[in-house]
Amino acid sequence: MEIQQVTLQKTAFLDLLMLADPQEDMIEKYLDSGDMFALYDDQGQVQSVCVVCQIGKRKCELKNLATREEAQGRGYGTALVHYVCEKYSYQCDTMYVGTGNTEKTIRFYQHCGFVHSHIVPGFFTANYREPIWDEGVLLTDMIYLKKDLKTEADPKKVLDLALEAGRILLKNGGEIFRVEETIKYICGRFHVDDVDTFTLSHAIIVSIKIGDGDTYTRVKHIPLSSSHLGIVAEVNALSREISAGLVGIDEAFERLKEIEEIPPTKGYLQILAAGMGSGCFGFLLGAGVMDSLAAFLIGCLLYVWVLASKRLRISKIIVNIVGGALITFLALLFRHFFPSVLHLDGMIISGIMPLVPGMAFTNAIRDIADSDFLSGTVRMIDALLVFVYIAIGVGFTLGAYTNIMGGVGI
Repeated sequence: MEIQQVTLQKTAFLDLLMLADPQEDMIEKYLDSGDMFALYDDQGQVQSVCVVCQIGKRKCELKNLATREEAQGRGYGTALVHYVCEKYSYQCDTMYVGTGNTEKTIRFYQHCGFVHSHIVPGFFTANYREPIWDEGVLLTDMIYLKKDLKTEADPKKVLDLALEAGRILLKNGGEIFRVEETIKYICGRFHVDDVDTFTLSHAIIVSIKIGDGDTYTRVKHIPLSSSHLGIVAEVNALSREISAGLVGIDEAFERLKEIEEIPPTKGYLQILAAGMGSGCFGFLLGAGVMDSLAAFLIGCLLYVWVLASKRLRISKIIVNIVGGALITFLALLFRHFFPSVLHLDGMIISGIMPLVPGMAFTNAIRDIADSDFLSGTVRMIDALLVFVYIAIGVGFTLGAYTNIMGGVGI
């Protein structure tokens, strides 16, 4: 089955709608202002339709629900009711439905979770030109039923959504506390309150209770990767919209897919930024103007290597060792041609800045400060190892140059 919202040519479904509401002008009163949904079977044929209207603050009404006579009893109507209840649960607390005083129809809605609300006496006789008979009963009063939508969302689906948001955050450099708060807020919005979360630097474990003492647990492994703060910001914005009741579950899943596909900054801009970072840091650390200009060129050339290694999926160990060696080689080369105006230490210290895992190191300290000692320690070790890899590259190149050239020009 597939359910789609109908926004154009709603009157094309009028014959089907009139199975539930036999007077056309009554349907026209709510058809344009209401949201219409159609359920298609696996053959692409419409089997059931419904119309939902907002009737007040955080209240809505199921105005029409109709299923083809030959398809009744196959679960199409129940599936459509469940779909609209879940869809409107993010913006409404209560859904109402009005029906005639026929036992079969009332039992159907009760099976879907509706309970008695109130009665409007003489509604059918006052608003319809012709008498309406259903199951041999003359319809006179409108029987209204209501359903609390707060617990309508499937808790498993809610957990899957929260876990996906947490995965994207953690993968792109989000802090542990941010991941856990996002999962908590999303689950809380859909009234899944009994949530246990255990987050590591490379894994998330989430568990909820789903009734009758059963527990639903998901484990997601997230390999350490490069950061993308733009994606982190977009997920944060989406989680706030979900918490405010502006986005439903299905829409949130689609938004997360779009967010994860946000491309990184263009390569030439990353290269330029790396060069500017190297040059500016050099100047701030006391390097001269010429040293900073040389560091700018070194940073640009270094990041060409970094981007190429990402495309080739080269190990981070090799990337940083070779990067350290490349920085030192370029600094020695510049020093060889301009010995009187360039200083080796200033160029090397400035040039390594694009490789320094500053955000990872900061997040590690923040995790430890938040008592997430295991995650903080893992991130800290990962950051410190990057320093070691860079030092190996720098030290190896300086050692090789010293042995070959006898330290001339250093």
